[in-house]
Amino acid sequence: MIRPRRLVLAAVGGVVALSCTLLTAPAQAAPGADEPAGTVRLATEKRVTVDYPWAGASGFQYRPGTTSVTTVDYPDAVPPAHAGPDDLATGTDVVNTRDGQKVLQKHRSTGVTATVTIPTGQAYRAAVGWSVLTMDGNGALHVLRTVDGTLTVDTPVTGFPAGARPVLYRTGGSVTRLAIVYALDGKTSVGLVDLSDGAFRTYVTGDEATPQLAFNDRWLVADWKAIRVDAEPGTAPTALTRTGAQLEAVVGDQLLIGNPGFVPGGTEAALTARSLVTGASATVLPSSFGGIGPTPDGGALATAGPSSLDWNIHRITPTGTGGLSTTEVARVPAAATGVQGLAVAGGELFLYGATPGASLRYSSFQLDATGRPDGPQTRRSPGLSPSTCLTGDAACPQLEALGDGRVSHLWTGETGQESVVTVGLDTTTVLSAPTDGDSSGRIGAGTGRYVFYNGGSGKQRVVDFPRAKTAGETTLTRDRTAAAVWGQTLWAPGGTQGQVTGRNLKTGTTTTITTGAPCTPTDIQAVNTWLYWSCGSSAGVYGPPSARSRSRPTWARPASPTASCSGRTAPPTNCCSPTSTPARPPPAPWSNCPPRTRTPAAATAAGPSTASAAPSPTSTARTARCRSSPAASPPRPWRRWKPRPTRRP
Repeated sequence: MIRPRRLVLAAVGGVVALSCTLLTAPAQAAPGADEPAGTVRLATEKRVTVDYPWAGASGFQYRPGTTSVTTVDYPDAVPPAHAGPDDLATGTDVVNTRDGQKVLQKHRSTGVTATVTIPTGQAYRAAVGWSVLTMDGNGALHVLRTVDGTLTVDTPVTGFPAGARPVLYRTGGSVTRLAIVYALDGKTSVGLVDLSDGAFRTYVTGDEATPQLAFNDRWLVADWKAIRVDAEPGTAPTALTRTGAQLEAVVGDQLLIGNPGFVPGGTEAALTARSLVTGASATVLPSSFGGIGPTPDGGALATAGPSSLDWNIHRITPTGTGGLSTTEVARVPAAATGVQGLAVAGGELFLYGATPGASLRYSSFQLDATGRPDGPQTRRSPGLSPSTCLTGDAACPQLEALGDGRVSHLWTGETGQESVVTVGLDTTTVLSAPTDGDSSGRIGAGTGRYVFYNGGSGKQRVVDFPRAKTAGETTLTRDRTAAAVWGQTLWAPGGTQGQVTGRNLKTGTTTTITTGAPCTPTDIQAVNTWLYWSCGSSAGVYGPPSARSRSRPTWARPASPTASCSGRTAPPTNCCSPTSTPARPPPAPWSNCPPRTRTPAAATAAGPSTASAAPSPTSTARTARCRSSPAASPPRPWRRWKPRPTRRP
């Protein structure tokens, strides 16, 4: 027995839309979909690396991976009273855009603009603030800036060693200085050009071909050697203890170090700071890596967060006491990942999708009373190895939500042998039970601690997953027949036609009920105290003593089933139509889909009821519940029906 699902979920590109379907006549026609009750998006766990096309005093731009650029404004940014090329300090909010031999400059918070024209024979090398660095055909460097917004002033760079070959131009935490790495006589040196007057000074020389470097208006750190920018000429830099991480930025008197090349197992990279005055070290941001870099106002930006769902950009600025202050300024949206399986029960939607490292994981979303997602994506399992899906098995992997916060699936090994796996108690525990070599099977049902498995060998197994155990165990093996499990009871055909026997899986006691079926059921479904049976052209629902057994015409499943919670055909929602309307399907206890919120419509009976007992006058006011949730969650009924009284001759 495979329980259909009332809740239909279509997963495309990591986005899942939830809706309930209504089957229309003829039965073979594809069911039309209602408006989705809600939409969820399965986010990848991989924390994306961002870069910063521009950063300034009023905000910044960031780009996650290859996606479009996002602009973020600082809410507390105050434009200066005056901004322009005559005041280099206001260049911390300038956006430079190169257009051929022109560089267009715009002060973002005030709107002041300027245009630097690169003279013929010079080539663009770098720009920061209101200044543009160029090189002429003789290898000489120039600083260009405008006067009155249009007239370009050319200031030659002085002090740059003759014969030196520039290797790298680097901006940092300053708009008044720019770093140049150059090679000369087999050595590599790093210096700063003062953009106010074009004076160049070499600070660090070493053997590293491409030394790491970071600087601001106070300090230059290159090749793990630090020196004050205003140090007297001839002052030797101070050697720093090297680590396997990168020199990211200098903020105030603090050197930011991040993105280590190696991280011990069980830990995550962190952004640390080392005082260039005292040598003391401290953690600035835990779980921080990727997009870390300086800003021209002397600060820095860094990404940090415990997961892709809480991955943020932080602004780092100096404090008046020599320390650092961090402020979360933007949330980086997580990228979507594909949904490879889904299941729903107990007001919880489980999605099964890929994680970094070629594993898969369950995540869940809580659903409110109307079936809409109401809460964040929550991790519900450790990383799991993928199942081997056999050719043609479109339902692989098969999932079954158990209604108590757990979810089970059928895992297939390389040889085709299957195991029943249950997760969901926490993010680390996996309980598994072998099927003793069985294969090509299906999970027929599952509720609470019990999972019902139909093996391809013709055997049925009930697998028990007690919470206190470390593995599941087969508690019952029997020949395959129609069967269903709900709670601790296994329902199967009895020894007499029309009878169904319930076996308590914990105590072994049995209960036999008479459904009134004219045949031995070939399909049984169970939800709470309701049983659905069908055989051939007959079907019915058996309820508690307060209700009555009612026969129904069988429901012909469509030839092209819609997507469902576990890859199974989704039943229609108007299950409670009267018995004499053959175009509508019988009620069936499909599992935990949220109820539809519509006003129940009265059903009209065209002929006498086919119930096992004639309706009494009081039955006209009686309503029958089609479905309820498992015991682990509050009952949530489907639509109710009320038969009209029939005239008797």
